[in-house]
Amino acid sequence: MTFVSIRTYKAKDQKLDAETIKKVETGFAPIIKNVPGFQAYRLIDSGNYSVSSVSVYDTEESANESNEKSREWVAENLAHLIDGPATVFNGEVIFSQMA
Repeated sequence: MTFVSIRTYKAKDQKLDAETIKKVETGFAPIIKNVPGFQAYRLIDSGNYSVSSVSVYDTEESANESNEKSREWVAENLAHLIDGPATVFNGEVIFSQMA
């Protein structure tokens, strides 16, 4: 089985800049990569001053753990930029196709 967690954050007043994105890449991504069952992580500019992430794991427990680690890391590192908590969606992948 594969589980996905999608988190969407709204920036307070601007798009995330290159420095902040690099901070996510070097500070946060290694944390969730170390969660057991990690498969993939994507950060997406979802428009309208929002950013979404997609984390893919082998188990629901791992997807949930990534959400907790994300909540903690964002609170410690990006709270000044983010307007409230993330909107979070978790689910089991029931169909997938790749190139």
